[in-house]
Amino acid sequence: MAANVIASIAHPYWANLGYAVREKRLDLKYSQAYTAGALGLSVRDLAALESGFVPSDVAEALSRVSLQSIDEILSWREGTARKYVTEAVQAAITPSSTPGRIGFDRSFYSTAAWTRLGKAIQTARAALNMTRPVLAYAVRSSGKTILRLEQGRIYGDPRTAPPGDYNSEKYMLKRLSLLEMALEWEHGQARQILEGGTR
Repeated sequence: MAANVIASIAHPYWANLGYAVREKRLDLKYSQAYTAGALGLSVRDLAALESGFVPSDVAEALSRVSLQSIDEILSWREGTARKYVTEAVQAAITPSSTPGRIGFDRSFYSTAAWTRLGKAIQTARAALNMTRPVLAYAVRSSGKTILRLEQGRIYGDPRTAPPGDYNSEKYMLKRLSLLEMALEWEHGQARQILEGGTR
């Protein structure tokens, strides 16, 4: 009997399965189009699965795909896809768990720290007469991301984060050096603010 993907699994707990699917697909040199077609999915559905960020309509499509068929198409041992889903579900119900190689890291910085940095960014940006889109371009992101950053809406623990990598602390920490250059800050200034210092 084919086991279905658990419909209640939600962002970001698709990550374990999605990353593993992508890794195996690339190893087999299968295209997204071929793999999606074999699973009865659209390329968009498969791309969302592989990214780990699954909107509700994609989750509905994925809930109709059997884990057994994923095993068969990717030449996995029976039960491999189920293992990744089980790990993700366990992570969802056990806050302290850290499943496999993917991991679900807690925040490095508190909401208050990100709010403090956001206010400093907004002040510095205004002083430079810089719009959000211009700053977004400088940090290779979007105006919406800069708005979230300035409002302190950055999430370190994926259990509390809404869908979208742009909300994540991990995503933003990688862009701090670009942010500092754009705002004419010294290297390390953003982390200093996050850690309680002032500019």
